[in-house]
Amino acid sequence: MTVTELYKQLSDKDFQDHHTGKLFFPAYMYMYNADNEYEIEQEILDIKNRLHRPNNYLDVMVIDIYEEFVEYLKQEKFGKSNKFDFYTIHELNKAEAVDKALKQDAYDNRFLNFLNTKIKNHLNNVNNYEVAYVFVKGFGNAFPYIRASRFMSKFEGFINGYKLIMFYPGEAKEYYSLFGLLKDENLYRAIKLINE
Repeated sequence: MTVTELYKQLSDKDFQDHHTGKLFFPAYMYMYNADNEYEIEQEILDIKNRLHRPNNYLDVMVIDIYEEFVEYLKQEKFGKSNKFDFYTIHELNKAEAVDKALKQDAYDNRFLNFLNTKIKNHLNNVNNYEVAYVFVKGFGNAFPYIRASRFMSKFEGFINGYKLIMFYPGEAKEYYSLFGLLKDENLYRAIKLINE
């Protein structure tokens, strides 16, 4: 699916209804070639702006999962500091322990609730616009701490009142392949917005 085709799909009034979706699950994944990462970043903002115009009148929320994880770690108290600073200080001399802790934090309910609260606050403050979509990007930067499949399996219970569109720099065959090179995880049930 090209970016133009994606925009047409997202502009479709029937598709915008979060109650519609295959298997009644409102999560979709747009896969793209990782070589096009910077172009896709611009296209995401362009789609957001175009959907905001009067012919659609949608307020699309864009979340960078990597940036949100960093923000969460910075506000999460840990002793006299926060988790981000603590991990930064110890990442060289205790690399294995920091790696393990980051992978646990990435799927902890506190982080998932942090994201959910941010989304709900957005939904409650959009004034006259409708919210049909939350775009999630940044999985390339968040690897290996946040993996698309595991994130979705943990976050699916929070998705309510919108459709979640994940932007994934890779492909999916028997498993997700980040950048077309790194074996990520088994396929998740999000509907793929790709050409077969």
